Amino acid sequence: MALAGDHAQSQRESWREIATQVYVYCITAIAVMLLFLLPPHLDLRLATVLPVILVGAFLAAMERPVKTSTTNVAPLTAIISASGVVFGAWTIVLAVLSGIAIRLRIVLREGGDWRGLLSPLTLGQISTSVIAAYAILGTWNGLERLFRFLPQSIHSLTMFIAIICVGLTWQTVNNFFVNIYQLINGRPFLLTQLVRIGIVASVYGYLLVATYQFGGLLATAIFYTVVVQIKVVQDILGITTQLHKLEKAQDQAQGLVRDLVRFTDTEDVEFSGEVQNISQMIGRRLGMAKTDIDLLAMAAQLHEIGKSRLSARIRIGSALNARETAQKGTYARWGGLMVRAADALLPNRIADWIEFHTEHYDGSGYPRGLKGESIPLASRIIGVARDYVRFLTGYDGAERVEKEKALALLREGSGTLYDPKIVSLLSELVS
Repeated sequence: MALAGDHAQSQRESWREIATQVYVYCITAIAVMLLFLLPPHLDLRLATVLPVILVGAFLAAMERPVKTSTTNVAPLTAIISASGVVFGAWTIVLAVLSGIAIRLRIVLREGGDWRGLLSPLTLGQISTSVIAAYAILGTWNGLERLFRFLPQSIHSLTMFIAIICVGLTWQTVNNFFVNIYQLINGRPFLLTQLVRIGIVASVYGYLLVATYQFGGLLATAIFYTVVVQIKVVQDILGITTQLHKLEKAQDQAQGLVRDLVRFTDTEDVEFSGEVQNISQMIGRRLGMAKTDIDLLAMAAQLHEIGKSRLSARIRIGSALNARETAQKGTYARWGGLMVRAADALLPNRIADWIEFHTEHYDGSGYPRGLKGESIPLASRIIGVARDYVRFLTGYDGAERVEKEKALALLREGSGTLYDPKIVSLLSELVS
């Protein structure tokens, strides 16, 4: 979407949040309808319940969000597709449990606690898991009926093909609903790029079913943790050299980007450096992982990069009219777009952090009107650090004040402009 240069853009962007809410409640309605019209019939025999409990405990302990679609999709697809064949309707419970585990770890990674699960995103995750579980159960039941008309001599082959279909059904349904969510929020991905991953994961699922039928849960656990994981390690070892070269190239590219930023005004560079230092201090006090702090530092250093898309008059001018002031406020949006366009060089995660650092905690900010913890934690940190340094230095037209006055101004905006927790933390750090 082209930037219009005024606050009407913010109003247009707000449709994304509304559309997201509507979408989440629509898929929730579908999931509830499935549960109501087709209530799951659970096998309550001890021989089934005990393995389900153990598999559920494994999913709760091990399932987590990761950066690459391969490592995120493949293990879960294998386990859930195997569960659909072996445990029947219990798969719905296991799918929901894995979805909650993923959401919980995302919330904790963003600095929240278990109460952060009480959000529409968690509802969407659970609903998607329920729908996908019903899809694989329907696929498996339909294929089982087909087996009756096929000769016994090809039973093994048809079983193999059926489990592949079940795994691909799980992944396809999940990716379909996730892609709609990403499309609403302006970040679609190519579904076809995950087909190969789904096939490999489904083959793993077939091997899990075969191992379970041959030697029970213990044999399956040994197979999964030893054989499959060794295969994964071998794959990783096989591409170590290529990854090393890629990481080196990315490091060099990121260094080049930092150097190019220094071609802007010296004042801008010094300002961004101070915002970076304050942001890192807050991130460390919040207990963020080192990799996240490194990314936070990069986002804080580049948070003004979008100003390069503005004219010199708007970027550094002081006597701006209302329209020019609104145009100046679009720099964060431009920064996010620029980083996304360079996703082969810069970590894609920092694009959102840069774009949303001008959002307000009460939802009155720009560009999408995000509210509260819907704003990424890193963006909330940069927003507080930026204004603190701005008040101290008189940067960008702000009145230059002493430290205590700067902290007082932040407290005045606590809960409206800023995250109260971060404002309080900064006060502790600098007092």
